Amino acid sequence: MENLVFKRLVVASDTLKSGNQFEFKPRFNLITANDNSVGKSTLAKLLFWTLGGDPVLDVTWTGFDVRCLVDFSVGNQTYQAGRYGNIMFLRRPNGEWEKFPKITGAYSDAFAEIVGFEALLPSRSDSTKLETPPPAFYFLPFYVDQQRSWSYAWNGFTNLEQYAKWQKTIIEYHTGYLRPEFFTFEEKIAAQNLEKKTAEGEVRKIETAIDVVKTYVPQSSKMVTLSKGEFDILASEVSDDIARLQAKQEDLLGTIAELQTERVYLQGQLDLAAIASSELDKDYTFSVECIEGESLLCPLCGTMHDNSSPSRASILADKDEAERQVMQISGKIERLNKELANSQKKLESTRTEIDEINSKYKSLEPSSMPENQESASEASFLDSIASRAVQKHVQRTMEIKTALIRSINSTNRNLRAEQKKLLTKEQREDLNAAFKSSLTSYLQELNAQGVNLAPVESPLDYKKIHGSGGAAESTRGILAYYMSVIRQAHKAENEAFSAIVIDTPNQQEQADFNYEKILQFLMGSVPSNAQLILCAMNRDEIKDYKREAHVIELDEQKILKETNYTECRSLLNFDGSITGTSNNLPS
Repeated sequence: MENLVFKRLVVASDTLKSGNQFEFKPRFNLITANDNSVGKSTLAKLLFWTLGGDPVLDVTWTGFDVRCLVDFSVGNQTYQAGRYGNIMFLRRPNGEWEKFPKITGAYSDAFAEIVGFEALLPSRSDSTKLETPPPAFYFLPFYVDQQRSWSYAWNGFTNLEQYAKWQKTIIEYHTGYLRPEFFTFEEKIAAQNLEKKTAEGEVRKIETAIDVVKTYVPQSSKMVTLSKGEFDILASEVSDDIARLQAKQEDLLGTIAELQTERVYLQGQLDLAAIASSELDKDYTFSVECIEGESLLCPLCGTMHDNSSPSRASILADKDEAERQVMQISGKIERLNKELANSQKKLESTRTEIDEINSKYKSLEPSSMPENQESASEASFLDSIASRAVQKHVQRTMEIKTALIRSINSTNRNLRAEQKKLLTKEQREDLNAAFKSSLTSYLQELNAQGVNLAPVESPLDYKKIHGSGGAAESTRGILAYYMSVIRQAHKAENEAFSAIVIDTPNQQEQADFNYEKILQFLMGSVPSNAQLILCAMNRDEIKDYKREAHVIELDEQKILKETNYTECRSLLNFDGSITGTSNNLPS
């Protein structure tokens, strides 16, 4: 198994004209200080932020105009990643800098390829589209955040809610329940579902077309009684004039049906865009009424959101985009209405021509009723021929599309059945047993036997550990859970094994002997070839770890130093495209 190892972090602020760089060693590392507010946590977070994760950075960094560079290795290959705002840079071995305008998309794909992260998640906007999630989803089990992770596992980064119900997939992938082959099936199923979605849309159009035919071409009672054979004979006997008009009317009816269907769809999109604009306006109003820099709690989902200036700017940008979409869609609807009116006008003109020519074929109509007494609502033979032709065509298409949908459903059932064979019931039970065995053993090592394991069966049960036992004991229970997950991730070998970063393990003021147990436990339980980075106050209990570790000791100048600015800044120009300052800041 290859390991991801952090080698160097370079950071500079153009606002403060300050910078610094820090080296990390392949095994044990310690970020420490005598003061608790000099930036230990921020330094660790900058490693992930630079690679495309979004931990919660201290609000004091909001206006610093920060750019960062991280040197890291995967196996024997060394890479460089840079970040400035949400612009990402990546340099592969012996390559040039590659620039990416955002974290999602191409950059996430590139990073995932480097670390062998093959998990895929469905897009919120379109469940038939599978995406490579950003680097935060790769780092989740390997980072224990001081503020978020000790009380709630799998919560070390923000913006995870961009994917719905991601937890099961990501946790099971990291811990070996899902193999990379699982996502090969997911891609096949997603492709089938996209085809099914297209077919279902066409069926809805066909249904609209049928309604249009019934509206614009009423069926003659004289034609209703004709059998299919009689109808076909009659239709074959009519002249080229009727065939031409029939085709013309059929085309116009199809055009009207398509235009009406498109108008219905666009009206739905317009309504959604208008709602989005209104909600974003409310969000921005709410954010400016709160203190800048404060985190905001979503009253619906309970997610904490950032309230920095960049976040507010993002809300305004999204609102502008929503308003632009409203105007754009409104323009499309207006053009559609003009096209629809024009097509209806042409249809009326065609029907007038039909009326003029129809008299030629009165001999084909029964004369049981005097001509002047025939119902005005009755359609002519010519109308009925056109109507029956259209209905015959759309019915045939309906049957084809319905059969396709049935076939796709059958194919997907078969794919799901094959996908389930990737992990047997016995294999799942073995993984569950291994996880619970590790967790039980680690709880004993950490003197946390008061944590109730009865409801815990697998890594998915992380919520059941929180709050079990006393506050300090529950914290050790969370640590035992994380290390059990890390052990299974190491055994699964689904990806490059990341450096482990644990921020301030002395949570809930652990008793001295328990804090020593924690540190000894970490040194012994981390895989022998893995990198471990700890953030901890400089105190007696860490002396054994400190003796084994590469130490980064921060002083009152914190992370950034004016004397190092020129040197560091020269390393951070990346591809030469960013030379000035910007307000696009980490948050």
